[in-house]
Order: sequence, then structure tokens, then C-alpha cells
Amino acid sequence: MAGFQHFKVYVTADLDHDAVINALCDDDEEDAGNFKLETLRGQKTQDLIQRHRNRAQEQPYAHPTLFLVFDTEDLDERGVLLVSLDEYHGFDDAVRYPPEDANSYISSLSIENEDWYTLRQDVPDEKNKASPVNWFALYNLLPSSQHDKFTDAALAMNSGTQYLGIDEPEEHLDVDELPKLYRAIRPDRSDIGVICDRHASLAENSALCMGQFAAIDDDYKIGGALIVQVKPQRDSFRCKGEVAGELLRWIFINLMDWDEAKEFARRR
Repeated sequence: MAGFQHFKVYVTADLDHDAVINALCDDDEEDAGNFKLETLRGQKTQDLIQRHRNRAQEQPYAHPTLFLVFDTEDLDERGVLLVSLDEYHGFDDAVRYPPEDANSYISSLSIENEDWYTLRQDVPDEKNKASPVNWFALYNLLPSSQHDKFTDAALAMNSGTQYLGIDEPEEHLDVDELPKLYRAIRPDRSDIGVICDRHASLAENSALCMGQFAAIDDDYKIGGALIVQVKPQRDSFRCKGEVAGELLRWIFINLMDWDEAKEFARRR
């Protein structure tokens, strides 16, 4: 994007300037000049997004839509957040990568050597060490006679926002290229309370996220997918549309927290 001279790097974790620059640039002083750090310890990512938008006119040399967030000291396990505002699918989006990879990708995106559509497709495979091996459980609570309805819902959840806003007709899209963020599970009981009680054990044995899951039930068509939190306290909400498939990933990578995702879904 013409005119920008650097990327903003928001540091919300307890990291000093040298630690961030070394992680990003490995002592490359010329490369370090591409990044301008701002320390805002404890700030939420959604607050940073609003701040970045509000200050776009005040910081004309910063890239207006791409920035990084160092939100954890555990860079090896969690990596850093690469945020892109107002993406092709109509939403703010983000991915997590090791710092040096985030540096490479943000640079490539800015000069259009890489595009967000392609970057997103690799999300399930390009995991950091903290990611669940098989990501999230998607419980099938529909009657067995409605198998096709669950299959369609599972495809929609795994598609998420990947194909929103693109020109290619949906019938030409390759289902095998979908991000695999959800694993279908048919429980022997359809009671959500029972599923919550048993989820931790199932998740541990299946290398799935233990804290949250999604479910497809009889209310899916009208109310959307059921998004469930098991811990730290049980809670749930529904979200309609393709974006429902993104919410658990966005929570996991710290683009938003549970309450922010819940409010996001309420406004849909």
C-alpha cells in the first residue's frame, strides 16, 4: 500500500523492546526499521483494533490494515498475532505465527506477494505448539435421519468465511481444500450438560480443544450453531451464518475473548 513506511507492533505482554525486535528480526537492524513498537500492556486485541482504526490519520506512515500483537511472553508456544482489518470476506481477521514467520508474512501481504485467502487456507496445518492437534469438536445432535443436514452444517462450519466475497462460484470450490477446524462427533447422549461433563475426557483422548466446542442441533437452521464453553465456567450462545465457524478459532488465537465473541454473535 503506497505511502506506508512501517508496521505497528503492539506489545501487550511483559516484553521489552529488545526482546520483541530480536524475536522479529534476529538482530537485523535494517529490518527492525520496518516496525514501530507501542507498549500497551494488558490491552485486549479488540481495543487495539479500534485504536489502530481511530489513529489512522494520526499515523499516516503506519500500514493502515496490517499490524502485529505480542500478547504473550511464550513466543515459542503461542507465537504472535498477525491482524488484518476489513479483509476480503468483510471481517477483521487474524492468524498466529512464530515471530519470524509473522515478519515474513506481513511483509509479503503488504506488497501482495501473499494474499489473505491463501494464508487462511493453511491455518489448520500451520499450527503453533499450543494449538489443539485436531482443533475443535463439532457435536452432531441431529437425528440420524438428518445426516445430510449435519454434513452441510459441518461443511459450513469448516468453510467459515473462507469463500465469502470471492468471485469463484461455490459449485467449483474443492471441499478437500477447506480448512479442517472441526471434527464431527456423534455422542451417545444429546443433552448438552452431559456432553459438557464428558467433553474434557473425549477432547484429551482425541487431541481436541478442551475448553470449547460447537454443536449442531434442531435449532441450527433458525438460531445458528451452538457455541459452548466448558471452562473456566459453562456458557453458550448461538451464531448465525458462515462466520459462526470462525468464532472458536478467533477466541483461541486471542483476536477476541469469549464475551466479545458472544456480543459479536448477538449483533448478527
